[in-house]
Amino acid sequence: MWRVRGKFHWRVGALATGLLTATVWAQPPVPIPPTGPTPTGRGPLTRRELRHKAWRDTFIGRPADFVEPPLGTYVQDNFSLMRAKADPHRFTLYRSDFLDSTDRLSPTGAARFNLMASRLSGWLGPVVIEWSPDEPGLAESRRTAVVAALQGAGLPVIPERVVIGPSVYPGGLGEDAVNYHNVMITRDQRAPSTYSVSPASSSGFSVGGGGSQ
Repeated sequence: MWRVRGKFHWRVGALATGLLTATVWAQPPVPIPPTGPTPTGRGPLTRRELRHKAWRDTFIGRPADFVEPPLGTYVQDNFSLMRAKADPHRFTLYRSDFLDSTDRLSPTGAARFNLMASRLSGWLGPVVIEWSPDEPGLAESRRTAVVAALQGAGLPVIPERVVIGPSVYPGGLGEDAVNYHNVMITRDQRAPSTYSVSPASSSGFSVGGGGSQ
């Protein structure tokens, strides 16, 4: 009787399980309400998309919130900022770049002019000639000479692009600026007579090979 009852109960249980399974599979899938607008705008997300979204938000993160620039971007931004601050200086001819009271370039000014002319195609700003309030008309004659030199070199420079203005750098500030300037000029003038061009070595070392035993 126990075995029969056991078989009977097992069969009944198996039959009930089959009915339950069939009933579960026969039910239509319950639609999941969308959690927000989808990227494609095609309606609610599927189960797979919802699982992927939950896995991404939990373990990976949203890529749009963690976009890192390529390697070297910040260094390049720093260099670009330094170049942008140096450009007004590189395209300015100062009073010291000309011979005194003339519109002719000094040797240093000629070197700066050649470098400026080679970089002019990549510069959209003006070319500045430092003014000379103590000598009226001198800055204008220097501007005319610079425009002629640039156009003579084959550079398409309009005269209005070369302007006259003050230096973008104020120089030494404070009450000691004049003293420092005089000291620098004095040292520069005394240098040729104080220091030789090729100082002789006072050491006892020899560059020749070998030596006495």
